[in-house]
Amino acid sequence: MVLIDHIFLGLYTFEMVMKILGMGLIFSDNAYLRDFWGLLDFLIVNSAYFSLFQETPQQGIIKSETEGGANLNALRAFRVLRPLRTITSIKGLRLLVESILNALPMLKQTVLILFFFFLIFAIAGVQLLSGTLKNRCIVIKTGQIFDLE
Repeated sequence: MVLIDHIFLGLYTFEMVMKILGMGLIFSDNAYLRDFWGLLDFLIVNSAYFSLFQETPQQGIIKSETEGGANLNALRAFRVLRPLRTITSIKGLRLLVESILNALPMLKQTVLILFFFFLIFAIAGVQLLSGTLKNRCIVIKTGQIFDLE
């Protein structure tokens, strides 16, 4: 699994470098880092390198938190954003995601009504089921309620 992670990191890095060489980094009008999706790609790839260096503290690249270095475990959360990189390469998918994000402000009243709907049923469920399993032991293998009496 780690080998596959390193292979994809290399491929993403190669793609990023090729885009930077073709489009420019910052200074041209359609530069790589002037586009939101390019900036997102850049952050995802670089955070993967930071977490990669965090995984190998024996090489002395980054020390662990107990040795006085920075704890970069929070950067591993950016790995979840890797599938978003496919949005940048498929124009139809990118257009679909942008249109959904543009429609979200118009859906806020619908989401608010849905939230209250779920809240009412959650309160009703808590009230109806409150105390059902209180002070009960269940045999895991059979699912039967175990009675001490």
